[in-house]
Amino acid sequence: MATPALHDELHVSKGSTIFRQGDAGHEMFVISAGRVRLTIGTGGHEKEVARLGPGEFFGELSLLSDAPRSATAEAVEDSTVLAIGRDVFAMMVQDDLDIVFRMMNIQGQRLSQTNQPIQDLVQRMGRIRIAAHCLRRLAGSSNQLPLVVDTRQLAGELGLSAAATDATIADLVQRGVGSVQNGQWHIEKPEHVDKLIDALCRYAETNG
Repeated sequence: MATPALHDELHVSKGSTIFRQGDAGHEMFVISAGRVRLTIGTGGHEKEVARLGPGEFFGELSLLSDAPRSATAEAVEDSTVLAIGRDVFAMMVQDDLDIVFRMMNIQGQRLSQTNQPIQDLVQRMGRIRIAAHCLRRLAGSSNQLPLVVDTRQLAGELGLSAAATDATIADLVQRGVGSVQNGQWHIEKPEHVDKLIDALCRYAETNG
């Protein structure tokens, strides 16, 4: 039986996708030259979670867990990568088990970085829900002002934490949307409503 080649050298041009999130994975890659970025998300809502250079590796999670690709890998400049298949990886592990521990440590660091964009998205969605809820209430009352919102009741209605609700309302007040007094948010003027609509649009933007 022939011994498998240690690796296949691939030349990847700038802007080329090496693999996409959700693809099946049968090899990992080590960067010999150039740079590669890893992103999560689809449909124009991608977030960069890592930017890697020579000597660094990616795609190892599919070999360690046999799971689909957890991110998309794209060359940000002309690059050379070494593809290491499952058979060669198994040989490497037999020779040096510490490789796996190093990989898992790096994977843990990447996952902690990946978690931040997810937290940002959850926060932005909460802000969008609060702004949209109040605009709906205004529409239901034929835009009668003032609108007085009990902050604790609002948190309960939307299933958000009091802290997250208070933080969003504080941000809206800072943007010129009314004022808060004794746990109640007062939206009193037409310009407050205009500011609320503007804030909703900004929350909905990709960068918040």
